[in-house]
Amino acid sequence: MKKQNLTRRSFLATSAVCAAPLFFPGRVLGKDGNYAPNDIINVALIGNGWRKSNIGHRPGSRFIAICDCDTRRIPHNNPDMKGFQDYRELLEMPELDVVSIAAPDHWHTKMTVDACKAGKDVYCEKPLTFTLMESRQIVEAARKYNRVVSSGSQRVMEDYGQYIAPIIMSGAIGEVKEIYATCAGSPGERIYAPQPVPAELNWDMWLGQAPWFDYNEEAIRPMTWRFNSVFGTGGLGDWGGHNFGGALYSCGMDHIAPKEVFAPNTEENPTNGAMILMENGVKFFHGSKTGATITIVGTEGTYAWRQTPEIKARHAVDVRRYSGGANNIADDFLFCVRNRVRPFQDVFFGANVSDYGHMCNIVYKLKRHLVWDKEKMEFVGDREATSMVAKAQRAPYTIEV
Repeated sequence: MKKQNLTRRSFLATSAVCAAPLFFPGRVLGKDGNYAPNDIINVALIGNGWRKSNIGHRPGSRFIAICDCDTRRIPHNNPDMKGFQDYRELLEMPELDVVSIAAPDHWHTKMTVDACKAGKDVYCEKPLTFTLMESRQIVEAARKYNRVVSSGSQRVMEDYGQYIAPIIMSGAIGEVKEIYATCAGSPGERIYAPQPVPAELNWDMWLGQAPWFDYNEEAIRPMTWRFNSVFGTGGLGDWGGHNFGGALYSCGMDHIAPKEVFAPNTEENPTNGAMILMENGVKFFHGSKTGATITIVGTEGTYAWRQTPEIKARHAVDVRRYSGGANNIADDFLFCVRNRVRPFQDVFFGANVSDYGHMCNIVYKLKRHLVWDKEKMEFVGDREATSMVAKAQRAPYTIEV
């Protein structure tokens, strides 16, 4: 990444080096012995619901603000924590370095793009994007504004990758031919009886770019909105972010884009789940071949997560891992913010993994073979499928990179 402009922390650090003739032990520079008070990364949380972020609780970081459309979720008894109902006001804080986004799926890209434009780095929960078009927009924004942007699935490395990747990438099962990963399916269309909007909730802001939808308390419950196609990507965005990401990363292929997608129970794809033909010719299946969460089939054997312990790595391999000796995705991200390098689950990988879920959602709805042209951002010869590449956006919440 290009070096960023002189920031508050880098300016203060440089000034201290120039002015101080003495060496001070680490214990006087910060409570953890590593970070001076002025070198702490300031974090704000957007979306204070059931999914709590720990980015601001790691060594060298702190939460300084919380934003939520519902003011009942904003702490009012902490003088060190600013509260906002509109995230755009939060982004104007000059002392803010990082935003951690835990809003519903349909808000992820819009908030990330706006944060990048405001000069903030971003840690965003999975799924990183809501549509195929957003996957392009979010990467473009991160690169254009030179921001560190991480997708938020800890399971890719910590649950799966650290164990599976060394085995598969060592060639223990030969050349990978098929990848299987499980998760729940698509969201549906849900309708609820209108209810009065609570005075504490900015319902228009909660809806954001989504089309108008009458408020109902049930509609905004986490596992309800996620399976409502107006706001969520279903299980394919939720656990697909973990399991699809873990399977693809473990094969060293989370940068490989989908090329074609086949509906289930067809001549080309006799399985019960969608099949994606990847650009490298590998077949990726939504489903399980062995009952395992992740199964990888190679020319010389089959590896099934937690079912084939006898398969070991043939030799040590150099795989992409967390930076700076970190053992969790939060510390990896914070290290990369400090050092201006791309994190383990850089925005490109998170967006690409999201696309696999989007492809499955589209083919389940249309039930036919689709060919993807990633350069033109369209499905070849299929206008209906191409109309699903993006969704209409309600003003004034449109995404503008």
